[in-house]
Amino acid sequence: MKIFKIATVVVLMLSLSGLGLFAGDKISATPYGYVKLDVIHDTGLGHPGNYIFWAKNPGDSDSTFHLTANQTRVGLNLKGISFGNFDVTGKIEIDFHGGNAENKAYNFMRHAFLKISNGSFSIIAGQTSDIISPLVPSTLNYTVAWAAGNIGYRRPQFAFKQDFKTGKNVFTIHAGITRTIAADYDGDGIEDGMAAGHPTVQARVGGKFAIGSGSLQIGFSGHYGKSKGAVEYDSNSINFDFLLAIKKFKIIAEYFSGKNIGAYLGGIIQNVNAATAEEVEAKGFYVNAVAALSKKVDISVGYGMDDPEDANLWDGARAKNTTVFGNFVIKLSPSLKVGLEISNWVTDYLNLDQQKNLRSQLAWILSF
Repeated sequence: MKIFKIATVVVLMLSLSGLGLFAGDKISATPYGYVKLDVIHDTGLGHPGNYIFWAKNPGDSDSTFHLTANQTRVGLNLKGISFGNFDVTGKIEIDFHGGNAENKAYNFMRHAFLKISNGSFSIIAGQTSDIISPLVPSTLNYTVAWAAGNIGYRRPQFAFKQDFKTGKNVFTIHAGITRTIAADYDGDGIEDGMAAGHPTVQARVGGKFAIGSGSLQIGFSGHYGKSKGAVEYDSNSINFDFLLAIKKFKIIAEYFSGKNIGAYLGGIIQNVNAATAEEVEAKGFYVNAVAALSKKVDISVGYGMDDPEDANLWDGARAKNTTVFGNFVIKLSPSLKVGLEISNWVTDYLNLDQQKNLRSQLAWILSF
């Protein structure tokens, strides 16, 4: 019923825009997305199950099996408004990892934003990806090494981006304010990020440089925010991103260091130690090599690590998380792909046994 109501509203709005009833603007909507089936076998327990962040404690040596279509993704690209040199575009995108029973999953908003741009300067308003750590490794696993070396998620924001072009090179400044996502740590009924009374700030400076037949992209980014309850907690990070692309080969890498970054999927998704009133500090990185072996076969291999500071943790907390992964994807047609990924997950717990999980994931993907 919930999905039906949302779909009805979206269809009605698009129909009205097509009829020109919104102040004369005629918005066009181009659908896109993919249908994806994942067939997954784990040698142990992975959290949460259909996708994996870490090897779960308590460990259970019995293998587990998952069969899910929840990563199926649907989106609309919107355009049609222009004024002066600026074009207005937008995006709405969902998948079906919103919970409920496996065979009647809820939808899950990923992106919902508008963008005003003249090509070099842009304003972004709505929910979309974080400004910090903008790259992602190439994985079949839904979580793209989150909690295992890759940070950065999605949240409501108001941001600007300015590109400065010099020949074939581009320098970028990207900054904005974002919603502070935090828990109600003091249990007073007020979410502590909202109670801070001001947003979180994110920013990134970077450059993309032409080198021979390829390009090199590097960037430095960071964020700062606060949550306010019985105890005030800081959240901050300093990050580095690197992308080298030469013909059919890419190396992608990122490094992060920060504290109270569970909302950014760092610190193995642990924010604060409420008993000691300390933020959990953490650092980590990932590196990923991607290559096109032919027009129809791509491969990807990588390693990631997330390492919280033990001194900030409590007994049973996740103390270190690593993953090694490799996959290949075969293009059966321009729209149909099949892929296989093997990933090994090792998770340390403070004063508890280390847990391991070997995951095999077969994916069928039909894009449109």
